[in-house]
Amino acid sequence: MDFRKVFIGLGKGVFYWGFVQIILIGAAYFGAIPSSLHASSGYLMTLMLAAMLILALVGKLGGRIIGLTVLALVMLGAQGYIRADSIPAIAKALHPVFGIGVMFLGQSLAKRATQGS
Repeated sequence: MDFRKVFIGLGKGVFYWGFVQIILIGAAYFGAIPSSLHASSGYLMTLMLAAMLILALVGKLGGRIIGLTVLALVMLGAQGYIRADSIPAIAKALHPVFGIGVMFLGQSLAKRATQGS
């Protein structure tokens, strides 16, 4: 099994799935679907990033790729935390910022793994 190729595919998947997340929350905002679909879909992204971390470690893809994968997981975890009722609204506004950051971090990770750095 080529860990690098699977890692690259998952990184691209994280990027493209981010667009699905945007569509889902938009549809939920206008009442077309329940917002729980957006939340459940976020768990899929968490699984993809967790798999990427395991692949980066097992495939020995390098410290930078491993570190950036951990960063993406932390950002995704923070998204769930900043939705709590006890968090001020200004902090909740970071939810989409972190989401876009995770998307593009997934794309960057895929490119870095392709280049072998």
